[in-house]
Amino acid sequence: MTAPRDRRAVPRVLVIADVEATARSLIDHILKPAGIQGWPADASAPPADVLLVDITQLRGDPLAGLRARREAGDEAPAIVLAAHFPTARLRDLFHLNVADILLKPYRPVDLCSAIVELAESRSAETNTAMLSRSLESTREQARRRTEEIRLLSEIGRAVAALADLEAILARVVEAAVFVADAEEASIYLADPETEELVLRASHQAGQREATLQRLRVNDTLVGQVYQTGQAVLRQPSVEGEVKVQTGFLVQALINVPIRVRNDVVGVLGVYNRTAPRPFSEHQLTVLSALSDWAGVGLEHADLLERVQSAPTISPVTAAPQEVLEGIERALTILEPLENGRPPSGTGQREIRAALDELRALRQHRLALLTPAQAMNLVDVSAILRQVVHELRPIAERRQLELVADLGPGLPLIAGDRGRLLQVIGGLTASAIRRTQRGRVVLDAHTFAVRGGRADSTAPPDYVALHDGAWLAVTVGDTSSGLSPDTIRALTAPNVEVEAGELGPGLTMGEVRRVVESLNGVLWHEQTPAGTIVTVALPAG
Repeated sequence: MTAPRDRRAVPRVLVIADVEATARSLIDHILKPAGIQGWPADASAPPADVLLVDITQLRGDPLAGLRARREAGDEAPAIVLAAHFPTARLRDLFHLNVADILLKPYRPVDLCSAIVELAESRSAETNTAMLSRSLESTREQARRRTEEIRLLSEIGRAVAALADLEAILARVVEAAVFVADAEEASIYLADPETEELVLRASHQAGQREATLQRLRVNDTLVGQVYQTGQAVLRQPSVEGEVKVQTGFLVQALINVPIRVRNDVVGVLGVYNRTAPRPFSEHQLTVLSALSDWAGVGLEHADLLERVQSAPTISPVTAAPQEVLEGIERALTILEPLENGRPPSGTGQREIRAALDELRALRQHRLALLTPAQAMNLVDVSAILRQVVHELRPIAERRQLELVADLGPGLPLIAGDRGRLLQVIGGLTASAIRRTQRGRVVLDAHTFAVRGGRADSTAPPDYVALHDGAWLAVTVGDTSSGLSPDTIRALTAPNVEVEAGELGPGLTMGEVRRVVESLNGVLWHEQTPAGTIVTVALPAG
């Protein structure tokens, strides 16, 4: 008889016989030579792939041994060996999960083949069940990963849309509790004046007083993460709980640093205080992403504070340079006449030219405004200089150059200075954030539209400009371009998009509405050198 050597696994067989000698004979003379492992049915036998039931006596209950195995929870398929079997007992075979019956005398090779086939069949069923459980587990992981991605996206939108830093940090700790399946979470930020870490946001279970409002940097685990800039992952241990701070002991924790650019400014932590539930490396990775969003929120708040706290510049400034130069030339010619003598070489032609220039200057916009109207004028040049002054430190931290290129003689325009400052500041901050290297350039210049055509600017086809004088403010950078949602919001005016690229606290729809409220238009261009966003406003 040839043993089934080509099978992947050796079947394990438990022999149940009403005569003990028969069980030993089956094992030694049939199973073992065929390479099949066999054991008598006793307490020392391991779990079996197949149950082999040998029936010699039909009196009483010949299937008592198999019935006992079933009652004990053994579900392995069974093979019954018998010289004959009453038809009345066939139902018992079905109820006891007997897969095959061999009538004596049988060929040993037939018995071994039946055992191997049943073992392989059961193995396939077991593998199918395992694969099914594995697939369900994978689906659950995919669902959770999808939820984590959605949550991170929502945090990003909150950072872009919310101007309240406390609300942003509260969103971050709520998200941290979810993604880490943690009991508690907190954010501590450094106080540069006291060199302490201050609790700014928390999600706590139970005793709120257990978490201190202020921590000293030198003697806490949170302070260690702040000082080293290295994340800490502690798992449940037989050595006992981990001390985070005085009165706050936990089973497991993750602490990750919060950075603004390369500087550590705080610590995000999640904790399991009562349940000895460990954290994973994946959860550490997701929490690091959340801490990055917290850092972006801090930078966002800093940008907003800089813009809002900047000293207000009066909207009424000195007259444009072209007016001053024209008046100066006319005075040079006409002042000598006050003393009754014309200047040397000056005749009637020069005097007429000076008078013509003065008459032309009378048509300048400033000459036609009342004092009340003049108070509503906006000096775009001053706005651009203020934006550059306030945001240049942020650009320099990213090793970017931020400059303003202002054309000569820019006119004052009617509008809301505060809202225009917010738009230009937001577009500039957006350009700084998406630019990895290079520069951000603010440009302002005038152009004219005649017959629907601009003389020095080429807006895209979807932009319509009325005839007259215009002032263009462009924010150019060396980035790879705007996101598809932002471009869609620019080119499809009825689409509302909360574009995370625009800040502080502005969506693209709000930027567009502000520009349109000033009777202006907004468009963008993508060139080999970078991205340019243009705000065009009527100047005449």
